[in-house]
Amino acid sequence: MSQHRGTETDFERTTIKRLEQVGYTHLWGLELDRSPEQVVLRDILRGNLARRYPDLPGGALDEAVARLARPDGVDTIRRNLAFHRMLIKGLELPVEYPDGRRETVYLWGIDWERPEANDFQVVNQLPVRGQNDRRPDIVLYVNGLPLVVLELKNPWAEAPTVEPAWTQVQHYTHDIPQLFDFNALCVVSDGVTSLHGQWPAGMEWYAPWKSIDGVDVEPGTTATMKTLVEGLLTPQRLLRYVRDFVLFEIANEQITKKGAKYHQYFAVQAAAERAIAAVRPGADRRLGVVWHTTGSGKSLTMAFLVGILRRAPELANPT
Repeated sequence: MSQHRGTETDFERTTIKRLEQVGYTHLWGLELDRSPEQVVLRDILRGNLARRYPDLPGGALDEAVARLARPDGVDTIRRNLAFHRMLIKGLELPVEYPDGRRETVYLWGIDWERPEANDFQVVNQLPVRGQNDRRPDIVLYVNGLPLVVLELKNPWAEAPTVEPAWTQVQHYTHDIPQLFDFNALCVVSDGVTSLHGQWPAGMEWYAPWKSIDGVDVEPGTTATMKTLVEGLLTPQRLLRYVRDFVLFEIANEQITKKGAKYHQYFAVQAAAERAIAAVRPGADRRLGVVWHTTGSGKSLTMAFLVGILRRAPELANPT
């Protein structure tokens, strides 16, 4: 009798279980009540905003949902940039209250300071209507906003490779581009190799996430889905990554989207903590050294670090 080999569906189920264990609620895409062209789960977004902004009248909530769900831009990369800016900088919303008062309110689609105030869902087999109808394997949502696409290939195939998963993501960007107006990062995996990257990037820019704690590093050139989920996709880590470790480089109308690799993420976190500790009263004001190898992304590491330090109240917006 031949031994049972696993399937792609088994890998999908295992991945969903991992994500549930770190704090996501599982929803099945085929059961969601929504228009198949719409990728934002507007009911969940509105419910979360209503909970976090209980004083806002219904009309203002509707306006906030409409703006978050429809970023401006002539193409996907520009809409993705506009959405990212809305997430990071917040929305300025003119509000008229029932008593006639008018004021401008700042509102955030995600509560960055309190991860527990957000809703995290893992949705599998979400049907999306576009140039061709597609059904991504897994989409991770925060407050109804689709931030991460995971594409999985069968680890038990005769010769599993991760390239077909990356190719599939490229098909999605063409067939259902509306999903990538909101995308913060993509994950592709064949169970043996699990990589993360940005949707416009070539396969060579996708990289393994090789550490959960920034101290112990997986050997070899690939990394497991377990490490990627626990090291990058836990609710708190994902929010930190989206806020501080994704940037858009704009040069001569050309927009390039970039995201940190695991070594940059952990180095910047350590450097930021040390810099903030060094300026506290009574501290010795000693910083430290980050060793870089050639081609490890020094410039980006510094850009990520500056972004975090500019927001630190202890440093009062350093030059």
